[in-house]
Amino acid sequence: MLFSIAACLLTAGAAFAQPSQPSYEIGGTVFSNDAMRTSDFFTLSQQQFNFGTARSMAMGGAFTSLGADQASMVLNPAGLGMYRRNEIAITPMILSTKAETAGTGSYLSNSKSRFGLGNIGGVFNLYEGSNRRVMSVNMGIGYTRVADFNYNYSFGYAPAQGRASIADAMSVLLEAGGATVDKDGTIRMGNAANWGIDPFFWPAVAGYKTYLVDQNAQGVWYPAEIGVNADIEGGTALRSRGSIGEIDFAVGANLDNKLYVGVTIGVQTVYRKQSLYYGEAYSYGGGNGYDSPERAVYADGTELTEVMQSMGLSQQTTLDGVGVNLKLGVIYRPVAGLRLGFALHTPTFYSLERRYDLSMATRALGPTSATDPTTHEYTSDAYSQVLEDEGRNSWDFVSPTRLMFGISYTFGNVAILSADYERAWYNGIRVKNQPYLPWGPAESDFKEDFKTYFKGSNSLRLGLEVRPVPMVALRAGYGYTGSMLKDKNTILSSPAVSETNYFTAGLGFNLGRSCFLDVAYCHTKHKLTEYMLFYGNVYGSGGDEIYESDRYLTDLKRHQVAVTFGYRF
Repeated sequence: MLFSIAACLLTAGAAFAQPSQPSYEIGGTVFSNDAMRTSDFFTLSQQQFNFGTARSMAMGGAFTSLGADQASMVLNPAGLGMYRRNEIAITPMILSTKAETAGTGSYLSNSKSRFGLGNIGGVFNLYEGSNRRVMSVNMGIGYTRVADFNYNYSFGYAPAQGRASIADAMSVLLEAGGATVDKDGTIRMGNAANWGIDPFFWPAVAGYKTYLVDQNAQGVWYPAEIGVNADIEGGTALRSRGSIGEIDFAVGANLDNKLYVGVTIGVQTVYRKQSLYYGEAYSYGGGNGYDSPERAVYADGTELTEVMQSMGLSQQTTLDGVGVNLKLGVIYRPVAGLRLGFALHTPTFYSLERRYDLSMATRALGPTSATDPTTHEYTSDAYSQVLEDEGRNSWDFVSPTRLMFGISYTFGNVAILSADYERAWYNGIRVKNQPYLPWGPAESDFKEDFKTYFKGSNSLRLGLEVRPVPMVALRAGYGYTGSMLKDKNTILSSPAVSETNYFTAGLGFNLGRSCFLDVAYCHTKHKLTEYMLFYGNVYGSGGDEIYESDRYLTDLKRHQVAVTFGYRF
């Protein structure tokens, strides 16, 4: 049962025991917002180490074997042992993201720019030794951004006849859940009614409440006011805001100017708010299907009394919480100029609270009344309750373990070359606690997903610094993170980053003995997984019914400019 591809695989009756009964496959981005999915845990586990200070950003984040930079707190705390003076610094930044979706037209703005904080913190000397064993001990306290969720994407598709409507998938969803309608118009599923029905079905409940879908006298759910001859066009828009920041408490020691060791306790703050809109419009030969030459009809040729013109579904999710991790690091300098670094990042243990709600509106044309055939416009809307997963119903999970290896060489005071390799085991993500999901995946299903479809990823970071004169540094870098999926064609419930490339550059200025100024630029390209907006498929002995959207592929391009102001004393 693959929940990362299907938001839920539902069965009617004893479908597994009786193959003659139909089975259902329902999912896509529109039907995957009532709960966290595999793609959510995957996304929250992806962290970038090219944020932080402008110097580390300009050198591609290749700082596992380098030190004397506040990036050491999130990469390799052993680097704190290389500080010889106290330091405080702050790094404001500008982030701009643009999305491109292959094969689609523009719908709304696909760009998002905003100010952010890359890093703020200080490093302070705790001990300065006079013996040759422990030369110094330094403590660091700081905040660093490790993930950014600020982006927009939207696209639309042209009208076409025969295209599946989300109303078809909603009908399948209600059929799969065994939904019925009372004489008073109340929709029921088991002992639950209206918004008391499991939130997985809320988009379809909203479809019923706004007359997009209905149940006939035979108990069959169907798109109530959409003709089989409709030309269907649609579009979607996602607005995402938020980030993950890490507050670090780190200590690094210098042993005989040869060996440096360190430890960091990291406390992460998580906030992500997303608004997802999906809409459709219906036309008939260029007209509205009601008072136009071409009339909307059912499959048997009967004309519709009311004709749907458009629908729009908006869903909002907010996720916030905290995580805790531990980082251990070592740097060894076997000969002058050469540094070898190693760091272990334990999994981050997260506890997250989540809120979800939706609203939907439709517009239809029909007669004013049974005795007045003049055209009248009908609008309908529906608003769900707010689902809150908190307290004992929060979402707890652990992110991958990370190992980092670094090597660098310093050519006197003229240049530095640095390279990092990182291995992160995404198949080790585990869900530890979740709300009760009658129609959703269990903790064991998430575990099986990550073991079966995910793997460890490899990252490479390269950095270069050249000082043509003592007061000025020229910097450049590159980073690459490979896919964490065993099969790059895997379709997740919502798009997630599967591959990252970035190029960096920057300048550094020593403004006297105590002050410094660093500037950095980073261009990043994220390749996302393919995704579908919706699908509601029925498989049975009487034939299969397939109602699904096209597949889409969105890429994100990010531009970052950071400036670090620092003071040493």
